[in-house]
Amino acid sequence: MAASEGASTAQPYRMNPPLLQAPGQYNEKVFEGLDRCLAEMSKRGMRATMTLGNEWQWSGGFAQFVSWAKGNEPIPYPSSWNLSAPPQRETPRTGWGHYTVEGVDAAPYNEFTDFANLIYNTTQAEQWYKDHIKTVMSRLNTVNGRLYTQDATIMTWQLANEPQAQAPLDYEGPYNLYLTANPNDLLFPWVERISAYIRSMAPKQLVSVGLESKQGEWYFKKVHNVTTVDYATTHCWVQNWGIYDMYNASEANLREAQEFAKAFVRNSSQWSVDIAKPLFLEEFGMARDNWENVDKEYPYLSNAGTTHKDAYFEAIIGAVMDSFKQGGAYVGTCPWAYGGIWRPETQYVNDFGMVWAGDPPHESPGWYDLYDTDEAMNILSRQQKNIAAWIEENEC
Repeated sequence: MAASEGASTAQPYRMNPPLLQAPGQYNEKVFEGLDRCLAEMSKRGMRATMTLGNEWQWSGGFAQFVSWAKGNEPIPYPSSWNLSAPPQRETPRTGWGHYTVEGVDAAPYNEFTDFANLIYNTTQAEQWYKDHIKTVMSRLNTVNGRLYTQDATIMTWQLANEPQAQAPLDYEGPYNLYLTANPNDLLFPWVERISAYIRSMAPKQLVSVGLESKQGEWYFKKVHNVTTVDYATTHCWVQNWGIYDMYNASEANLREAQEFAKAFVRNSSQWSVDIAKPLFLEEFGMARDNWENVDKEYPYLSNAGTTHKDAYFEAIIGAVMDSFKQGGAYVGTCPWAYGGIWRPETQYVNDFGMVWAGDPPHESPGWYDLYDTDEAMNILSRQQKNIAAWIEENEC
């Protein structure tokens, strides 16, 4: 994330400390941390996607800009993980917490997205968002002296994480995920405005939207078939979208997730071929075998197995590799999210109320983390070696 916006009052499910404390007011220490991250990535030959906004609550995002523009109007937060809430472990600052409850201390998700999406037609909110974009893109790295817009480490400037449709008319298609076409949706002119604005400042770097593309073919093509958008994106979340149950150990449950993912890859690849855009699977994940944790103190303990996760990763990554080798649109994958040596059993809440999980603070820590010893890391390594060998063999 190249963006996090501060709340007027502390919220347990928000990134803290934020980069942007209030319109025009930045935390220089956080900015210097971003500088250092990019400098270290450069040493390792890595490339960054700089995400400049967020539909969701965990970084502040669209809703915070709207709140500021409306005189700090309260944000109707949806169900979110509260790390400081009961139940708590005996040792202070080690978790667990629980989710807030819709109708009790959380709003429905559609109420939250309706509020966040007011950024599409709230002039002051969009202006502050654009001001933030300009500030980040104009940044001179304090570690290596590079201007962000001239740093090859930054591959892509992304409009936002998972921007949503402003005016969904109806739901259709598999699992009722696709949206009925709405040419008047304010998402589309917003994509055109913001992508053109970014392109004007960074003509030598790529631009992507950040759409997860569950909305179906019509929305996919309408969002991505814009001259100032260089490639399309997909995210695939089988549990969040109601396809997979992490407490169901059955092979049928796993197969349903695998078949959905393979169809999603196959369909989105064709959609992207139709508009002549490369396509990147930039988020996907699966929980551990958490049916093993049902009677334990926390459902996301790291000692649960990964049999379903490993088989799912093989399936979805394999589908993307097949697309690439057969001339489809896909050019790569990126799983969510690397947790490294962190484990929920040994976590410690820092002075900012955060833990070092890969999962964002509005979700239960450990839900989708990839740990350093997980088989998933070997699956990813094999993917890289397989594709590198195929490219060399075919002289691509």
